[in-house]
Amino acid sequence: MEPWSNIVLKPDDPEIKELDKLEAGLGEIPVNVRQIRELITGFEVCHFKYRQHIRYIIDSINDLKPNIKLQEIGANHIRHGQDAWKKDKTGRSLTGLQYVRALKDWLGESAGENDDIIYEPELYRRLSEWLGHKDPEKERLVRLLIARLIWDWKSYEELRTGKEEDELEFQVCRMDICHYIFPGNMDLMIQGIGQLKPVKGFEGCGTFNRDIKKSIESEISAMNVTLDSFNRKTRSDNNKLIKLWLFACFAKTLKEQTDSKIPIHGIWL
Repeated sequence: MEPWSNIVLKPDDPEIKELDKLEAGLGEIPVNVRQIRELITGFEVCHFKYRQHIRYIIDSINDLKPNIKLQEIGANHIRHGQDAWKKDKTGRSLTGLQYVRALKDWLGESAGENDDIIYEPELYRRLSEWLGHKDPEKERLVRLLIARLIWDWKSYEELRTGKEEDELEFQVCRMDICHYIFPGNMDLMIQGIGQLKPVKGFEGCGTFNRDIKKSIESEISAMNVTLDSFNRKTRSDNNKLIKLWLFACFAKTLKEQTDSKIPIHGIWL
């Protein structure tokens, strides 16, 4: 996993340059610290549990020990198979599988599916009404949506056209059950496919709203206070320097994911 793969890197970003210098000065980084850095790379502001994930990461940095494994986040996601929903206390996985089953029913491809997944007939009625008559493009987009939801990347790549101007396809590619407004965005997405028109104001992976941005900027400001506390004297302590680097990396990640203008403190050597 590339360290900055969850943000869009800007050319010659001065804060990234300073963070890279900080990292280079740390020497060989212990496994536990690398695991915390991976938790930061795995963070997504659009996740409905983003507040909880922030607490996990901050506690991990303070303890210099990962308090959760990255692979445990999303362990009950439908990408892990049709039984994953049984351990999901939020109900999202079951809802996601119900949508997948209804979409496959619309395609006429649900034969042999897990009989444990039962949904109300009203769901199929709604989806069928929104999707309307079948045509090859709608069927391709529905299959693409299903592949995206269950993380079937082989089918996903085969079904994509790769056309940058295809906004509707791009929106389908940003769907997931862990988004903070699922399943509302799913209903809008299916309506968009039915009309073969992009959804106006679509919110998918990588998005945030005003309240989330306000919450995240409070977190960045709090981290800046912590970063300011790492004065020149404490920088001689390698563990404290590691914490400074981790907090600064996390603050930078939060900043870029929400397009915040708050500068990151404490990173200029």
